[in-house]
Amino acid sequence: MKIYVLDASGLINGFCSNDSLNLMTSSTVSEIKDINTEILLNNYISEGKIRIETVVYDDDEDIKEVLLSSGDLMRLSDTDKDIIALSLKYKKMGHDVITVTDDYSMQNALKLLNLKFMSVRTKGIKKTIKWKRICKGCRKEYSSDSTEEVCDICGSPIIRKRLNARSNY
Repeated sequence: MKIYVLDASGLINGFCSNDSLNLMTSSTVSEIKDINTEILLNNYISEGKIRIETVVYDDDEDIKEVLLSSGDLMRLSDTDKDIIALSLKYKKMGHDVITVTDDYSMQNALKLLNLKFMSVRTKGIKKTIKWKRICKGCRKEYSSDSTEEVCDICGSPIIRKRLNARSNY
């Protein structure tokens, strides 16, 4: 069975499959502030076109491990991680899951987790990227889940540096 998991951008940009199950996380719904999109969402829910589920990404070590190793853990919001967790949950149940998002960081994480995705308004990512955090001054490396903004050695800003890129094709 094909399932679409929608990010807020998917719904805002007009995506809703008429032929397949559409899912959203409760945290995604809370991100929708535009009254027109709220009305659209409520209509889709009442028509049975979109179902809302509550998931918490903290429960999934697969997601944490991939996001930590890729450097995406700190780049993604909790809502983004919940969306990924919902997609992974249904994939593990044997469904054909496609996450609908225009967010490049999410697409990067989805690709690294071998989850399908599609964009609505953008072309989508061409390559997956892994990141590391380093001091701009002395080049000290920090873990990808570090929340430090300033180097504890030299006081320079800590930046993200691209490690590599892998083609998606």
